[in-house]
Amino acid sequence: MQTKQYDFETQRKVGQEGEALLDQWLSPSYKVLDVSDNLKYQQSGIDRIVTRSDGSIITVEYKLDIAARRTGNLFFETVSNDKAKIPGWGWSSQADYWIFLIPQQEILVFNPGKLRALVWALQKTLKEKSVANKGYNTIGYPTPLIQAREVAFQTKTLYLEEL
Repeated sequence: MQTKQYDFETQRKVGQEGEALLDQWLSPSYKVLDVSDNLKYQQSGIDRIVTRSDGSIITVEYKLDIAARRTGNLFFETVSNDKAKIPGWGWSSQADYWIFLIPQQEILVFNPGKLRALVWALQKTLKEKSVANKGYNTIGYPTPLIQAREVAFQTKTLYLEEL
């Protein structure tokens, strides 16, 4: 059985659609600034700077997990590029919050420390997965959604009119 290779450009377009949906979800309550094209923020794993109504600022990294609905797992990336030895966002992101979009299912908001602690606690029982890219692999742990929801800061079920 041949493993399907990840196509970065296709995934980028799908990701941009997901980012637009998450921006729309946050916008009624917060001012959202897209910094995903800024190298400084890219290297820190930050996609958005969000200003709350009281003027305080938080940083957010968006994650779109298309397979989670089918698999029942969130993918927690530990190695972004195995050839270049680039750490995955799961250990390296410096964002204050991670917001996962699982299309046609839900939005989950995490304090990174809580999701990291869950993955660390489950590490011996989780099966590491490698995702093929052009010339390298991304590695991570499929983490059961049922357990991830327990440590989520917020969850939002998506309804048809929101898709």
